[in-house]
Amino acid sequence: MTMLRAGMIAIVVLGAVLVLAGWRYGAVQTTRYDSREAEEALRSLLTVSDQAPGTLDKLVVKWQGDWTANGENPEVIAAQIADQLNMPAVNKLVENGHTVYRSVRDSESLNLRLNMMERQAEQWYVVVQLDSSAAGREQLVRLHKLCAELLKSVGVQAQWNTAVQRSLHSEKSVNQLLKLTEERLARDLSMQAKERYTDATTAAVSYEAPKLPLSIQSGEHQVHMQMAVHEDGEKQDTRITLGFPLITIEY
Repeated sequence: MTMLRAGMIAIVVLGAVLVLAGWRYGAVQTTRYDSREAEEALRSLLTVSDQAPGTLDKLVVKWQGDWTANGENPEVIAAQIADQLNMPAVNKLVENGHTVYRSVRDSESLNLRLNMMERQAEQWYVVVQLDSSAAGREQLVRLHKLCAELLKSVGVQAQWNTAVQRSLHSEKSVNQLLKLTEERLARDLSMQAKERYTDATTAAVSYEAPKLPLSIQSGEHQVHMQMAVHEDGEKQDTRITLGFPLITIEY
């Protein structure tokens, strides 16, 4: 494994760790930003991603963070979140010895997932995931804004990240499509590649782009965006995935 590949994999693994840890490294937080600013930040990232080739297949926003009970009933809080998001009643589960309150709402254009997981006595971790197709994009943005208000109101120290996936049929190689996408994004965005990984079907790069609202520290520099271009031989198409600040979905 080359050092370049090792570095890129380290960034992806770091992203997975941060999802579990609550994104404490520079992402937009409900405790620092109001719902209007959260909406504006998401819309600015979507404007960037719209410059990439292809059509929008998937948009994912993940809100996550710690909640301390302080004598409150976590089931009541989970039910309140689900109710405000127009989700079904929460189910109480036990996974790996820990209590989990879960609700799932699926539709043709928008899916919602709520998990409130017990970490230790009085300490819980809340994850709300919004997942839409192109048709559900505006509804997702509205729910994203609501999540900023809602999670703050119930005391969740929440932060968020987002990923956009586009697809296209192209005769170009993944590296050619990567370069094309970089050129399009660079028209309005100052960006500098920091880590890069390529193989026969995938090209992936992490970028520093200070204009973007979400970031994470990686070594001595900031990462604001990751991009991966992947050729799917089975489906005979190519996927372009943008993560802000990291890709946290399969590409």
